Amino acid sequence: MLKSRCLGALLFAGLGLGFNSIALPQTPYPAKPVRMLVGLAAGGGTDLVARIIAPKLADALGQPFVVENRVGAGGSIAAEFVARSAPDGYTLLFAPNGPMVINPTMFKQMPFSPVRDFTPVALAVTIPPLIAVNAGVPARSIAELIDFLKKNVGKSNCGGAGPTFELAARLFTGKTGTECTFVQYKGSNETAQALMSGDLQFAVIDTGPVFPAIQSGKVRGLAVTGPTRDPIFPDLPSVAEAGFPELEMRWWMGVFAPTGTPAAIVKRLESEMLRVLKQPEVVKQLRNRQTMPANMGSEELARFLTSEIARWDAVRKGANIPQLD
Repeated sequence: MLKSRCLGALLFAGLGLGFNSIALPQTPYPAKPVRMLVGLAAGGGTDLVARIIAPKLADALGQPFVVENRVGAGGSIAAEFVARSAPDGYTLLFAPNGPMVINPTMFKQMPFSPVRDFTPVALAVTIPPLIAVNAGVPARSIAELIDFLKKNVGKSNCGGAGPTFELAARLFTGKTGTECTFVQYKGSNETAQALMSGDLQFAVIDTGPVFPAIQSGKVRGLAVTGPTRDPIFPDLPSVAEAGFPELEMRWWMGVFAPTGTPAAIVKRLESEMLRVLKQPEVVKQLRNRQTMPANMGSEELARFLTSEIARWDAVRKGANIPQLD
């Protein structure tokens, strides 16, 4: 009898401990500041967008979101650091498509996998570039530009800053059956200058740097490459409106967490991100930076990322651009 009573007491005590352990409150997320790494220089486009969004996330979640610039290798150093960080929601990556899509396409070996090593949180913004020509080119539509390039084989230059813009130009020539000699520039401001001077006949270029050149009449915009018209250039059709939906392309920026981050944390960040991106003040600030607030959550961004890598790798292969070591 005594033995059975002792066993019963121990069993009851064990059950009690079990219930107590289940009932212990968990520390709510976030309980401390969150680091948001940007792999590009302070004051650049990606950094400025991150600094618009970070304080709004801090307001929503009750902890500071600290933007930290860790520059190098086209954004890959910051991405690798986050990929190797603890998956606890306290180290995030704010990245454009360059390190997440273009670098994996252009380099044989990468220190991280955008798909395996990250859990997407949400897409922040998209930046649809323009297809633009020097004012001396007799083309006022994409169809007329195609005709001009086919009549001037070996005489036409296109250009841009880095592999992102080279792939964009090759998407254009590949889909339209045209040719151009691609010229590399250090930045989109240099590309805009080359368009104005006539060193380039056409380019796929960021809207911000080319805006003054279009206003001055030295450069002519033909179409925006996003799915709809851009409020900055309301008179320009989208490529779909112009009859070339296959030329749709968008640069973008998004938030990523290390793989293994708890689903509840990712969901919390996702919901707050999407809510922040709808705030009128945020929308205004982002539009002033020539970016368009996105409305894409974690699962959709994961699918989009995979499709973007496949698409641009196909463009690279089609243009016979070798991968770099």
